[in-house]
Formats: sequence, structure tokens, C-alpha cells
Amino acid sequence: MKIKSLLWKEWRQNRWYFLMAFLVIALQSSWGALTYYGVNQQAGVAAACAVAVGQILAPGSSAMETTAMVAAVFMAALLLAGERGSSLNYLVTTPVSRREIVISKFISGNVALITIMFIVSLFFIWAIKWYPAEYSVVEVINWSIVTTMALSCLFSLSLWVASFTQGVMISTLITAVIMALPWLLISMVTQVYRQYYQLSASLEIKLRYLQTYLFIPSYISRDGYFMGNRNEELATAGANAPFYPLEIIALALITGLCLWGAIKMLERNPLECRGEILLGGSFRQIGMILIALLNAILWAAELAPTPAWYVVYFFALWLGIYLLLYAIAWGGGWLIGKVGLDFRNYRG
Repeated sequence: MKIKSLLWKEWRQNRWYFLMAFLVIALQSSWGALTYYGVNQQAGVAAACAVAVGQILAPGSSAMETTAMVAAVFMAALLLAGERGSSLNYLVTTPVSRREIVISKFISGNVALITIMFIVSLFFIWAIKWYPAEYSVVEVINWSIVTTMALSCLFSLSLWVASFTQGVMISTLITAVIMALPWLLISMVTQVYRQYYQLSASLEIKLRYLQTYLFIPSYISRDGYFMGNRNEELATAGANAPFYPLEIIALALITGLCLWGAIKMLERNPLECRGEILLGGSFRQIGMILIALLNAILWAAELAPTPAWYVVYFFALWLGIYLLLYAIAWGGGWLIGKVGLDFRNYRG
């Protein structure tokens, strides 16, 4: 009964956000058709719609898919981080639990995403019936299912980040960084490996497929079906191509893990704490450790002559960069305290 009341509250409070997300995604899905029709009017509106839908379904990121990913991340940040200091602070004083609050936001956001994708998919199928195209109804259904689950996964990831951050923009930024980490780390490891060994085409393709399963936008762009290795040779769909059942399982696991993390983090989060999450506490330490790690991975490869020396340089640089960042942060904090500045109370 509490969940039902919370869902009604989410709808009443955020229905305009849901409508805005639908309009933005729907307009992007039709923009390609309008553009094609403006350039080639003799082809007709039906052909323009078919071409636009085909471009979205083809491997590679489209404007509509990119917009949908941004909308999913931003929506979760608005639903949770955007309520910090206002209705969320009041809501936790009522008989509802923080677990129920997170679950209600998760359900309402996912219902909105599913509804949006369902309407968009119906338009795609209608376009097929209106003008025969090079894609089928089955392709639309497969794309719709995987894309919807990937958007739900991004929504859950953003909801988890929003559970321990204050501010929509900082929540969105941290979500983007976490989302990009698998792609960034695999790319860096590949670059380091090339410094000392010959990277075969088969190994590179396997690393790229691993990246496909860990980098959430790859589920939507379908880049895993057409990959080029370092010799620009085309690797088409085959035994290593993304497998729909496995993709759905992977996305469901990530979504569930992020939802669990959001519940646990919000239960432990002191909502009365002011200020942005990156300015202090353990999260500042995590940020410095991560920045030092990423820099050490690349710098060690530039300095170390052999793989054995790479290990030595890597740990030395990691520690050195972290200590340098820690000193800068400590010195900055000392300087701010010395001159009597308090940015948390700054209103200018």
C-alpha cells in the first residue's frame, strides 16, 4: 500500500519530466526522417521514415539512442538527487522506509522508459507496414528489448549514484565517469600491452567484445556486430558476436546490483549533510586513488623498458601521484581555512 502511494506521488510530482523525456526521444526518432525528406522529397514521407528507422537500427550510435541514454541518466538524477534538500528530506520522516522510496522511484522511472520505448517501437513497426524496408519486425523487437533494458540499466546506475550525491549535475557527471570506466580501462590495458608485445587481431577482437559486454552504451549501439581491428579488417557477426539472451542476463544483473546499491547507500546517507560529494570524505579519497591509477597505467608504459619494470614503475607512480594529489588537496584545504573562506556558505 505504501509503494502504491509513493508511485502516485512520483507520478504527480514528476509526470512533466516523463512527458518531456518522451517528447525529446520521440522528436529525435523522427528528426532523421524529416532531414531525409527535406533533402530528397521525391522519395516520399514513407521512404523517409523507413530510412530513418533503418539508420537507428543499424550498428552504431544514432542521435535518438544517444538522447535516450542521456534522458535515462538525467531522469534518475532528477528523481533522487534533485529532491535532496526538499521533498526527499520530508519524505524520510514519514512512516515509509528509504528502501520503499528507492523502489518507487525505480519502478516509476522504468515504467516511463518502457512506455516511451514501446510507443517508439510501434512507430518503427508501423513504418515497416507503410513502406517495405530492409529491416524486419523481429529486428525491431530485438532492438527494443535490449535498448529498453540498457536504458533501465543506465537509469539504475544513475539512481545508485544519486543516492550518495547532492545535485543533479554532479550526479550525472559521476554516472558518466563510472559508465565509461570499463571502456577506458580496457582501452588503456590494450595500449600498454602493445608497448611490449605484438597484439594479434584475434586477441584484439576478443578484448573489444569484452568491452561490448561491460560498456553499457555498446548494447544500444550494437558495435559488437561490426568491429575493425588495428589493420582495419572487418570482423562481422559470428561466434563471438553479442548474444541476446546473454546480453539480457548481463543487463538484468547490473540493473539489480545498482538497485541494491542505491537502497543500501540511501539507507546510510545522512541527508542533512550539505555540500557536494567530491569536496570531502572518503569519496575524495576514492577520486584521488582513481585518478592516480589511470595516470600510472599510461605513464608506467612510457617509462618502463620491460614488463617487469612496468610493475615497479606502475606501483611507484600510483603511490607518488596519489601523495601529490593528497598534498594538493590538503594544501588547498589549509589555504582556504587560513584565509577564512567557506565556499559551502557562499551565495555570490
